[in-house]
Amino acid sequence: MAGVTLGKGAVRGQMPAPTTVLNMPGFTEFISRERGWALKLVWLVGALLAATLLTAFRARVGMPAGGAPLLFYLPAIIIVTLTCGLRIGIASLVLTTLLVWYVFLPPIFAFGPLAHGQIVTLSLWTIVSSILVAISYFLRMSLQQLWRSEARYRKLVGVTSDIVWVTDGGGHIHFPNDSWSRITGMEWPAFKGRNWLSSIHEEDRPALIPEGVKADEAHQVEFRLWDATANDWRWFRSRAVAIYDSNGEITEWITAMRDVHEPRLARERTNIVLGESRHRLKNLITIIDALAKSSAGRAASNPDTDAFLKRFLGRLHALSAAADLALVGNNRFIELSAVIQATLAPFAEGQHLIRVDGPDLILQQETGGSIALAVHELATNALKYGALSSSSGTVSLTWDVINTPDGERVTVTWKEHGGPAPQKPEREGFGTRVIRAAPAREREGKVDFEYPADGLLCRIAFTHAKQPEEATA
Repeated sequence: MAGVTLGKGAVRGQMPAPTTVLNMPGFTEFISRERGWALKLVWLVGALLAATLLTAFRARVGMPAGGAPLLFYLPAIIIVTLTCGLRIGIASLVLTTLLVWYVFLPPIFAFGPLAHGQIVTLSLWTIVSSILVAISYFLRMSLQQLWRSEARYRKLVGVTSDIVWVTDGGGHIHFPNDSWSRITGMEWPAFKGRNWLSSIHEEDRPALIPEGVKADEAHQVEFRLWDATANDWRWFRSRAVAIYDSNGEITEWITAMRDVHEPRLARERTNIVLGESRHRLKNLITIIDALAKSSAGRAASNPDTDAFLKRFLGRLHALSAAADLALVGNNRFIELSAVIQATLAPFAEGQHLIRVDGPDLILQQETGGSIALAVHELATNALKYGALSSSSGTVSLTWDVINTPDGERVTVTWKEHGGPAPQKPEREGFGTRVIRAAPAREREGKVDFEYPADGLLCRIAFTHAKQPEEATA
């Protein structure tokens, strides 16, 4: 399950929202609420009136003043600033100072100059109250931000089909989880602590341990979870992201769990079908190979017939290698390096030296198959007339990729060394036409042949759209 991770990532339980200050979501919402000017004035008047009445009552019953007619005004200023904002908080500070000055400092309601001690008292009061107003306003802004984050979290959880979890590093569940109970049939506190492990398939539990996960990576795993409704195991996928403290230790995992049972089964069925297709393809190629050889009969000793068979079967096996790679990848794309290695494998036996080098490149299956045929023709020609016909000959097959506004410009270069000097043919044969057709399915396709004394040079260039990363999956 998402968030079900052993060791440092064990389930703590699904939380309806991030924990708020004092664990009081209602308090945070109340403080963060925006209020109109009329309501702000009600809060201002009400708080100062309550503080004034309490201060007057204290003086009336003869409680010791202790230099504090200001005692009840401090919480009043804090409350007004928290609930109404900075402007009303400053207004409460000014009104409080005037009230204490004219009502509670003797002589009462005298508007004469203040004594030195009173000036000091009011000055200190103003400084302390100003600091309290600033702190209260900062706290209000922080609570508002916290509430907005919590609201976004609630909305996100509400619109997603995933089950969201917050996990700690202890490996224990501490809170009930309705979704867990609904899926597994385990009611709280039956899955408290580590008892949740009984709902996960025994073979999949080790995969839930997030070993070697980097700070910027997510831990992903597919596993089987007991489904009480189906009375069977069901596949789920989890994705967990670690939260670190100031010391770099994992304190929590924020994780999500999603049902992937049907896609998983469909993928497994597809893999079975593809495996059967590969098996049938290989059998078919073997049958064609055997039929071609047996059909030649006595004519196989004829040089022309023998050359035809070798070319035909070589092309057939090159196409087979490309098709097999496409089936293995389970998509319409194949990796150029893999198809070239498979095509050249029969030619690289013995003393033949063929160097293959180039960056990772994903091509459409059709283009990859065409290049496989072209490379096979080049290798066959090198084996008969070129560098591979000599024990000291070598071949280098390289390719480079340049990003352009229209896509990736690919250039595949075949270069022979150390063999007989190549001769430019008087006319193009079928093999040359096969090579020239290699980039036909791509844009700006071009094939060039050069015949320097040190060996044949062939360049196959084309532009193709860059394939998405998922094409390699």
